[in-house]
Amino acid sequence: MTVPTHFKFTFRGHFEDSPEFWSFGCFFQRSNPGNPDAGLDDISESGVTAAIATFMANAFMATVTRLDDWRAYVIGTNGKMEGNAPLLHIVDPGSPIAGAGGLSHPYQVCVVATRVAADRGPAKLGRMYLPCLAAPLSTGGRMTTATALSIAQATSAFLKDISDSIDMAGIENSSEALNISKQPVVTGSKQVVDHIRVGRAFDTMQSRRTNLDEDYQEDTAIDW
Repeated sequence: MTVPTHFKFTFRGHFEDSPEFWSFGCFFQRSNPGNPDAGLDDISESGVTAAIATFMANAFMATVTRLDDWRAYVIGTNGKMEGNAPLLHIVDPGSPIAGAGGLSHPYQVCVVATRVAADRGPAKLGRMYLPCLAAPLSTGGRMTTATALSIAQATSAFLKDISDSIDMAGIENSSEALNISKQPVVTGSKQVVDHIRVGRAFDTMQSRRTNLDEDYQEDTAIDW
């Protein structure tokens, strides 16, 4: 299986008062014809950390949503990590990176931010399951259009900030966010992300509801 070489970023964290964890990821360009491929040394660790800190500070993420670490991988054309280890940034618990809103939903409730490319076919869409626990519930069981738009705008700014933290030879501004596909099988596909789309319906990540203690409370026997 072949894919275009790229950077893979993964952001991981926990919900402060529970054993549940969350993660989401995205991809970025590292190759440019006629120039050497960018490597992990071309990524500004402080720049990426500032990007995720700004993103987490939005009011649609609850304060219990805490970032534990982020990782950047070089992915080769075989779809596997190149080198011995990723670039790893671990967050100091004494200086937490957290959301800014109040808790509105169970931990498994999330919002999908879809990375949309311009062309039909492979790598048209990519999904990020964001832990947006403070996005308010409105009529019809959905979030408001204003909330969905604010999440889309914040996600776009987040990707742009990461992009600006990657130094690529021969590119005047920055790397670009990508969608990656394993189709066609021979070469794989990539497309540059054109914009972000956020639906108003909440989604569910069942993996974020696997460790909570049910803590059943039972009434006494019914006196029929």
